[in-house]
Amino acid sequence: MRASIIIPAKNEEKRIGKVLKKLDKKYEIIVVDDGSTDHTAEAAGKYKCRVISYRKNRGKGYACRIGVKHASHNHIVFFDADLQMNSKDIPKLLKELKNNDIVIGVRDMEKIPANRRLNNRISRKLINKITGASFKDVLCGFRAVRKDAFKKLNLRQNRYEFESEMLIKAVKKGMKIKEIPVDIKYEKGRKAPVKDNLKLAWYLIRLWS
Repeated sequence: MRASIIIPAKNEEKRIGKVLKKLDKKYEIIVVDDGSTDHTAEAAGKYKCRVISYRKNRGKGYACRIGVKHASHNHIVFFDADLQMNSKDIPKLLKELKNNDIVIGVRDMEKIPANRRLNNRISRKLINKITGASFKDVLCGFRAVRKDAFKKLNLRQNRYEFESEMLIKAVKKGMKIKEIPVDIKYEKGRKAPVKDNLKLAWYLIRLWS
């Protein structure tokens, strides 16, 4: 299946090459360098991919939207640049996208660091209350979406509220959403920024209240 892989990246000079090596070259690969202060763009440029770079850090949500804007195909996969995702799961997401608007990866929560697991649990409860749905993993950035459906969502959040906003608006618009298991591997010592977790929580609380 023809698809565009969107990789938002900030200061991933040491990892981006390893990520790109594992991706099937049959896909259109777009790396969005989100205002890195290292050599992420140069490192990505050594591989077969398109690199979009800008100076000021805008956030993951903004980077993903820019990537979609430049994508050539209707089938889009968001893939992180920190080596936590398994590229072998991409075909599974795309297969399910044939009959759905959005396909969300579901991680094994036991493999997720404790602080991230807690944040996911809280966000899951809030999002399920807001939408009336029963999602298992609301914050997984590994997901596939149809470009035509993505455009209809009119997403506005620039940072880590991006995944949550996508789900909430997709449910409200009656889009077909499916969750499937995906493999995951976190580097020891890497933690989600507390500031981003607080912003996400506040965003969801405002929607719920």
